[in-house]
Amino acid sequence: MSGDETFPATVGQLSVWRDLDKIPPERRWEANLTFIWDLPPGHWDAGDVWAALGAIGMRHGSLRTMYVAGADGFPRQRLTDDTAESLLEQVRQGTADVADRAATETAELQRAIDPTVELPWRAWILTDAGEPTQVLIVIHHLAADGPASLVMQDDFVRYLTGEESVTDPVPAPGPLEMALDQQGGGSGRLRTAERYWRRTLAAAPRLLPDGPAAEVVGATVHTGIPMPMAHDGAAKLEVSPASVLLTAYYRALCSVTGRTAHLLFPMSSNRFEERQAMVVTSLNQWAPLVLDLDPDEPFAALASKVHWKTFNALKNGVCSPDAIMAVRAEQEGQEPPVDPGYYYNPMLAPPGFPSTDAVAKPSVEWAPPARATGPGFYVIGRGLASLNLTVRINRPGWDRPAVERFVAALLQDLTTHLL
Repeated sequence: MSGDETFPATVGQLSVWRDLDKIPPERRWEANLTFIWDLPPGHWDAGDVWAALGAIGMRHGSLRTMYVAGADGFPRQRLTDDTAESLLEQVRQGTADVADRAATETAELQRAIDPTVELPWRAWILTDAGEPTQVLIVIHHLAADGPASLVMQDDFVRYLTGEESVTDPVPAPGPLEMALDQQGGGSGRLRTAERYWRRTLAAAPRLLPDGPAAEVVGATVHTGIPMPMAHDGAAKLEVSPASVLLTAYYRALCSVTGRTAHLLFPMSSNRFEERQAMVVTSLNQWAPLVLDLDPDEPFAALASKVHWKTFNALKNGVCSPDAIMAVRAEQEGQEPPVDPGYYYNPMLAPPGFPSTDAVAKPSVEWAPPARATGPGFYVIGRGLASLNLTVRINRPGWDRPAVERFVAALLQDLTTHLL
């Protein structure tokens, strides 16, 4: 395969590309993601770490892919013919002390990556007393999403510990193969998802804004709930932790707005099939969901309904973003307009990841959100050691007091039903 040959983008890559069109050039860094990986127990030198990073770069085609803007407005992906050595020359950014980790991560997150002229990721070794202890990865969202980073991390550990050979990494299926499938046999699934979007938005509540937004409100919510307890609490309700969080989200919306019908957009990982689960690329897409339930019924019964309705929505998460924009244009041209919806992204690690076992007192940090683009009402669940939430709201009718009531209701439900 020639490094000059190009191929169609996947719908996941196209979704990110279309989002890039909406970001001002000075804020293109907002397409970057950052991850910090702890090195496994042992004594590792820098050469070991760089060799393992080079191996994951050779294993996963997305980490050696650049993008070409087509004349027709569609991006194309180009798999470079880099070797591990040439890849590392571009990706390796040196070392930094763990004491400077936060400052380094913030600074490097805000240094944009141009995936049309450079590889879509960068890496640093973080050292303690000169010894490597962590790795910092900055990667463009075109190349990976949260679940993909976990795949990368698992492979990195296997290469570092010698479980897999760094000299001859086995290539993994990548976005190139996925794109070709979506252009052929997988196209029927895209059409099914488009029909689902059309039906769902046609049934969505049509609500006019309640007034001007007083301010952009951002908050980080530390629930204090260890992830093992979150998994155990959800298991008792016979749903997933993500569904418990979405149920609490829905009840908080009902409490603050006084309405029961809401259009929500949960993020679909689109990794429900074995052939897609381990692909390193960006697969995340929104899936629309209308909930109009009784928020006062027992929480367990409500959570079960939310869980299965969400499951059906997420089955339709793989869809052409251009088809979605066309459907939305149809709906938004009507009066009154469709409610803009409430967005939700559960980035929760499965059981077994290192975590804390101690319950902590909940707390909320209020600060303007760093990212200015994206959904106007957005809740992100982050769960590795413990369950935390990022809340970012810029929506008519939602001033700081309304957001405070929303966060309080959300936190109350989570502590009641997960502890």
